[in-house]
Amino acid sequence: FVFLWNNAFNVALGQILIAMAVSTWFFTAKEKKGKVKVVWESVKTICRYHIGSVAFGSFIIAVVQFIRYVMKYLEKQASAQKNRVMVYVLKLLQCCMWCFEKCLKFLNKNAYIQIA
Repeated sequence: FVFLWNNAFNVALGQILIAMAVSTWFFTAKEKKGKVKVVWESVKTICRYHIGSVAFGSFIIAVVQFIRYVMKYLEKQASAQKNRVMVYVLKLLQCCMWCFEKCLKFLNKNAYIQIA
């Protein structure tokens, strides 16, 4: 689970860092562009004010991914026992969880853009 959370956290950190750097650069006055260290300022702002939002969003994604992997494990166990009905039910649930995960990733990415 920690691997999933760490992976989702790194992806989220990259998304919010890009969004923050772009928005900081865009709203910088014309005469200051090129003189302000946009990426460094963005890193400091994220680490000081927004790291909790990144951690929470990545935690939600990691929980959903963990549930998907548990269902995959249960599907393997059911197929080993030749329980076809349970295999199909678990495949259906995995598909629903995959769709839910994709929706959450979309919402998280847009939330990170709004935070930045």
